[in-house]
Amino acid sequence: MIKRIFWSGLQAFVPIVVTFAVVVWVFRSIEVFFGRFIQYIIPPQYYFDGLGIIVGVLLVFVIGILVNAWLIKTIYHFAESIVNKIPGIKVIYNAVKDFVNFFDKSKQTQAQYAVLVNTALGQAIGFVTRDNLTDLPQDLGGEANCLVYIPLSYQIGGLMVSIPKKDLIKIDWEINQAMSFVITAGMSSTPTTITKP
Repeated sequence: MIKRIFWSGLQAFVPIVVTFAVVVWVFRSIEVFFGRFIQYIIPPQYYFDGLGIIVGVLLVFVIGILVNAWLIKTIYHFAESIVNKIPGIKVIYNAVKDFVNFFDKSKQTQAQYAVLVNTALGQAIGFVTRDNLTDLPQDLGGEANCLVYIPLSYQIGGLMVSIPKKDLIKIDWEINQAMSFVITAGMSSTPTTITKP
């Protein structure tokens, strides 16, 4: 009885504490990053804890508004083209950009969906990231194959494999739900419907 009560409390307490700790860490990081620059601009007596976060949030909104303006959009694309010419930097930039866009529903295509992949160890959950390989080297499988990203639980990383489309089973799941399920090694309980692609 005591053990069951303890575990019930632990199950309720740990997710809240960990989530709170991550949120606090993110906000502190934002505060330190922006606060350092703000203190160079304004006198110390006008600075207060939290000003870095406020400026950071406002800056994100301002950037969001500006990138939709024609002139700024042109400058942004020009700057992006320069970044894409710098070895090493372009790899990091494009990887982070693509990863963020992967979760943006407005930028998702029909080619991005959750699937079950048969492996030697059993079925794995993966995400079709590209279902048209005709513009890639033929060795990747061509029109019959698609690219599937198989994430690993409890870490950032995974496998990118070319798999025949006929061997995939589509999961009727939002990408965010499926990713959450995989990252927690199936401990998150999300109802699912499995359908053929």
